[in-house]
Parts: sequence; C-alpha cells; structure tokens
Amino acid sequence: MSLDNAPTLAILRESMAFHSQRHDLLTRNIANANTPGYTPQDVSEADFHHALQQQLRNSASPAAGNRSYEAQDSPDSQTTVNGNSVILEEQMVRAQENRMRYETALTLYQKSLGLMRMAARPVGR
Repeated sequence: MSLDNAPTLAILRESMAFHSQRHDLLTRNIANANTPGYTPQDVSEADFHHALQQQLRNSASPAAGNRSYEAQDSPDSQTTVNGNSVILEEQMVRAQENRMRYETALTLYQKSLGLMRMAARPVGR
C-alpha cells in the first residue's frame, strides 16, 4: 500500500475536496450579492458526512477526493426587493468558517504524510 492510499489521508483528501467545492459556491454567492433574482447555493454537509462514512467503511479508495457534491439553493435569512436573497455578512461568515476547515484538513494531511514518511525511513538515516 502506498502512503497516499492510507485511510486517514483519503478522508482528509475528501474533506479538502468538499471544502474546495464549497468555497467555489460561496465566492460565487458573494460575487452575486447585488444580482437581481440571484439565490445563493451551497452543498449539503449531510452529503459530505455520508461520503465520509462510506470512505471509512471502504477504507482507502483511489476515488477519495474526486467526488462532486450537488449544489442546492440555499437562500439566506432575507430576500431583497429585487429578489436577491444573498446576505453578504452571512456568506462571508460561511466562507471564513469553510476556509478554516479546509486549512485544518490540509495541515492534518501534511503532518500525517510527514509522519508516515518519517516512519517508513530506514533506521540510521
């Protein structure tokens, strides 16, 4: 088994892929904050958690991180007169939270890979 196929790394790759796709949607929502009739979109965290459960059951899978999550309309708490339901502050908070989760997964991925490589090195180096 290659180090890249370790179950921990596969789960972290899946997490980074989810948060990357969510980042794209959140930035699109922010960019369209003044577009008449625009409804913000997001991806379901329930779908993400389901994918993680599958990943845990199947152990390491080469498909980890290649899954695509379906975007769904996710209107914010208010809708303006022009039909736009993006609340910029809510989207910014979601984007910041999502960024922190992505960076956490990335840091854990890098540290885990480094520890595995160190453990795989021959003794005496």
